[in-house]
Amino acid sequence: MPYGETLYSIWLSMRYKPGDITPGELLRRLRKPSKIFSADKEFLQSLGFSAKQIRPLAAKDLSQAEKTAESCAKTGTGTISYDDPNYPVQFMQLETPPPVIYYKGRLPRFDDNVFMTAVGTRKMTDAGRMTSHKLCFELAAAGVVIVSGMARGIDSMCHLGALDADGITVAVLGCGCDVIYPPENSYLYGKILERGAVVSEYPPGTEPAAGNFPYRNRLMAALGAATVITEAGIGSGALITADLAMKLGRPVYSVPGPINSPSSRGSNLLLKRGAAMCIGAEDILINYESAYPHRIKTENIYKKKYFMGSLAPSGETSGFGEEEAAAAGADVSELKISRGAELFGADREIYELLLKKGAMTPEEFSEFGKDMSDATYRLTMLEIGGYVTMLPGGKYTVR
Repeated sequence: MPYGETLYSIWLSMRYKPGDITPGELLRRLRKPSKIFSADKEFLQSLGFSAKQIRPLAAKDLSQAEKTAESCAKTGTGTISYDDPNYPVQFMQLETPPPVIYYKGRLPRFDDNVFMTAVGTRKMTDAGRMTSHKLCFELAAAGVVIVSGMARGIDSMCHLGALDADGITVAVLGCGCDVIYPPENSYLYGKILERGAVVSEYPPGTEPAAGNFPYRNRLMAALGAATVITEAGIGSGALITADLAMKLGRPVYSVPGPINSPSSRGSNLLLKRGAAMCIGAEDILINYESAYPHRIKTENIYKKKYFMGSLAPSGETSGFGEEEAAAAGADVSELKISRGAELFGADREIYELLLKKGAMTPEEFSEFGKDMSDATYRLTMLEIGGYVTMLPGGKYTVR
């Protein structure tokens, strides 16, 4: 089958468990997985590999690798093998780089973007929800690619913040790229594929398992030029990611929280141990803007109208509005929480364009591929429904 090095990369990944250092050592020495496949025991031992290390390589059967390659083709899952020029250079810095990466969506270039890993607890507070969303909204607006794990809670809000800023986000999964976990994130998963990608070292069809996630965390820690923890309790998996980032020499930022909040004890502990304090995107961006002027522009934050979209598809609600935001201590004077989840199709698109771009006339919607007469009709109906209001000069804005 015409799979080339990819087939051998898949084969190698199946010979060892994630986290085993042997595949990385083999790849660094021989570079191409096909050379590892064809190497005999004596040659590998001459390179210093023990009999125990190379024993799994005795199985030269490619049939399982071929089945996985076929599954990738059926599910629309892409692959990047270690020898591919597009393989993330960040992963090569790991002691345990995956021989192959699976992905779905639109992968940003790993060598020409600034990635930031943003993670936190699944049991978030309302304050943590707001903080995570706004921080990642601003980072993405400035040009950062947000990396997180698509888990419940803070991770989901980090992805949503990037998406609401029309930014790029990458989700690193502890399951196959074709498996949506948690299942309630199906809408978020679809939006991530539109603006970024999901990546995994696990082949299509792999179900989530508790043991997968600590290994997944090393990839998140490696991919980010820095890691920021927005809210995490003691024992949170986010602290594992922070620890791995520190071991890789990556800066770690932490958002301080109330000292009596269980959800902030871990993030506060990181500050005590030397993590940099972060109370806004500029605390992070100041260290990268001069080094990446073609990618990072802090001034772009102020050109974006901040709003919070919904994790839910049309017809469902997220259960979080302006009253809850205010109760969480957020300044809601300029914030608009999207009610778009209450709307369907083109009505939702019109409404959320107003949220993102500010007041517009029906004519201005043509810049975004909308028919003016259709926009006029929908704006009128949205006004009747109490979603928008018309300003002097014929411009519409959200209520």
